[in-house]
Amino acid sequence: MKYFLAVILIWPFAGNFATAQIPHSAAPTFEVVGAPQQFPLVNGLREISGLAAASKNSVYAHNDEHSIVYEINLRDGAMTTAFALGNPTASADFEGIAVKDGRIYLASSNGLLYEGLIGEHRKRVRYNIYDTGVGAFCEVEGLANAPEDGAFLMLCKTAKFRELKGRLVIFRWSVRDRIPVVEPWLNIPYDDFLSSQDARIFRPSALEWDDERKALIILSARSHKLIVVSQAGRLLYEMDLPENLHAQPEGVLLTSKGDIIIADEGTGRRPGMLSVYKLRR
Repeated sequence: MKYFLAVILIWPFAGNFATAQIPHSAAPTFEVVGAPQQFPLVNGLREISGLAAASKNSVYAHNDEHSIVYEINLRDGAMTTAFALGNPTASADFEGIAVKDGRIYLASSNGLLYEGLIGEHRKRVRYNIYDTGVGAFCEVEGLANAPEDGAFLMLCKTAKFRELKGRLVIFRWSVRDRIPVVEPWLNIPYDDFLSSQDARIFRPSALEWDDERKALIILSARSHKLIVVSQAGRLLYEMDLPENLHAQPEGVLLTSKGDIIIADEGTGRRPGMLSVYKLRR
């Protein structure tokens, strides 16, 4: 069976790194309460890297090497379905996953976006690849649905330009337009909302958009921290993640029920883990 592969390769350069001007609005309180419910994951998700909503009671997840998408039951952590993009299975350094309009999207660290229909269990699906242009600016480390329909947010981990270093940098890419980006959607110094010590070691590893609070939920695997930042760059909440519970946090999701899901890579003899936290209501 042949599989269709469409690639858009346009490499932009932009000299304008201005911070996005986004109005701030009041937001409900964000507060994690209690200890998490944790589940060990299947071997294929030992190097889990991203999360996306599948249903009210399940999430999609992937590892950072192969385009195999797993559906995980949030009641017990069991895998219910799995499907792959391509034959052979597409491989890359995958760092984020999102769902939009019946399609699954996987983001690679070099800014490529893999798109395929959500597949049935043990099936392979055709896929397209789009170059978002983000890889020209930085190493990508997270993917999330944007505030408006028809777009994604892509999180930068390692900047390639001095002007972007030491800053929270997020790009917006339109699924409808499919035009490579030319400047950040958000570009804020870490020092604006983190302590000097936290700012030095903060390395974002995942993001999620919280539409109710109009805020970004961001993980840092290196500093074992979860933060919530408003659109205006104001710190709304921060939480230190205990290392005994979170070996290497690499994925985050806010569910429709108002739970926070964190995915951790496995380390040593410990498997990949899924942690479910409750928010104060």
